[in-house]
Amino acid sequence: MIVGGEPELALLLHIFPEGVEELDGAYAVYADEPPLGFDVVEIDDVSDGWEDTWRDFHHGLRVGRCWVGPPWEEPPADAVTVMIDPGRAFGTGTHATTRLCLELLQELEPTSLLDVGCGSGVLSVAAAKLGFAPVRAVDVDEVALETTRVNAEANGVTVDVGAELQPAALAVMNIALDVVERMLPELPVERAITSGYLEREEPHADGWRSVHRSVRDGWAADLLEFRP
Repeated sequence: MIVGGEPELALLLHIFPEGVEELDGAYAVYADEPPLGFDVVEIDDVSDGWEDTWRDFHHGLRVGRCWVGPPWEEPPADAVTVMIDPGRAFGTGTHATTRLCLELLQELEPTSLLDVGCGSGVLSVAAAKLGFAPVRAVDVDEVALETTRVNAEANGVTVDVGAELQPAALAVMNIALDVVERMLPELPVERAITSGYLEREEPHADGWRSVHRSVRDGWAADLLEFRP
């Protein structure tokens, strides 16, 4: 078990894709070896089948017009259903940064979209369900790309998946702040929804200006425009 709080959850999910479970104010992570560099309170062996126990704690969530949830739950009849099985890729749709991105997407007119760091594909699939097209999902992780392909097919939407950036009217990036700042100058877009960082943090890149900011539970998301 690792002592921590909400800001650490996103990092832990990236480092331990096998599973992270919240227990009594701390986080239990599933891994073959004890994690290095963390404040470890205790280490326990787990029984066979531990890889799937996280499913007991993963539930659907309503975000505006959308419901994002796993395939083993029944969605509301009146919602735009985004069925996501994250597998071993980051992104279940329940974290505050994902919810902020989904809320901002629903406030914009659908356009072409580039999802940078797509993870499980939750934002790509949701965007396609909301009428954005074409949708391009990009990640450096082959597991993320395959998970996005599977989730797009399961939701009956078309998402172009690959490792190369392509021009679009809008990008969405729910990733770490340093990656956001590094990627912004490379994006072939004029607007971007960015998140993955705390409320006290703001992305900075030449020519990019925030035109709207949303916050939730200490996290933030920005709608940025490129104004050279």
